[in-house]
Amino acid sequence: MKNLLAALLVSLALGAPVHAASTDWVEVMGGKVRLIAGGALEEPGHYDAGLEFRMEPGWHIYWRFPGEAGVPTQADFSASTNLGEARLRFPAPVRYDDGYATSIVYRDQVILPIEVIARETAAPLELAAGLFFGICREICVPAQMDLSLNLASDWEVDFPMRLAISRATLSLPRPQGNSAPRVVSIENAGSAENDKAGVLKIHVEVDETGGEIDLFAEGAEGSFIEVPRLQSRDGNRATFELSTNGLVKKDGVAPLTLVLRDGDQAVEHSTEIRFPVSN
Repeated sequence: MKNLLAALLVSLALGAPVHAASTDWVEVMGGKVRLIAGGALEEPGHYDAGLEFRMEPGWHIYWRFPGEAGVPTQADFSASTNLGEARLRFPAPVRYDDGYATSIVYRDQVILPIEVIARETAAPLELAAGLFFGICREICVPAQMDLSLNLASDWEVDFPMRLAISRATLSLPRPQGNSAPRVVSIENAGSAENDKAGVLKIHVEVDETGGEIDLFAEGAEGSFIEVPRLQSRDGNRATFELSTNGLVKKDGVAPLTLVLRDGDQAVEHSTEIRFPVSN
């Protein structure tokens, strides 16, 4: 990816022709948003795009799961034409505590990349995003709007937009591997009967330098869970706790996705939590 960014900068320096690919900014209380695109990628029918948010000081929007309060950021692409697939991606967020609840948010500025694939690769595509999100400071304001861009494979690439989207893509959590940062194990602590909440102890391995770390959790659709709390840290090992209260489960199994942030790095780990099933 670093090589890609270098190549983009060289192209800019050579004065590559540009086709503008962004909607106008749509202003809301506390910020503004627009839909952007870099253009066609190497693979036929594939495009890079993104939703760019800019927030005024003190304002924030929410991750795909808002935490203990808030409105998740959502986009519906069903009104698009010639669209095979559009996948909204979420860079690693940050924690926000207002003294009453802990939320999972973005501040200042963020681009949410969109992976776009046309149904018919040679035909033009209209990417239409029905956007719904909450933007908050002391008050929360729900925002809803429709944004759209036309894309075509023979249009020239917009290199500044591609560079911005590529940088956002670099900040996406990657699948965790066998080295830090990673979730090492998840332990059921205390009672976790089928109809009672228990506590998960989530053990992680992080960088030894003592930089800032955090952990975010997302359950199955309909889950309403707290944000994991850091309980201890010793060198490159740390333990977070998460209540299972509000975690949606079926037949004693609850899907759980964890995003571990370790300084500038972030990894994602999906697993299943198993509970006793009453006869």
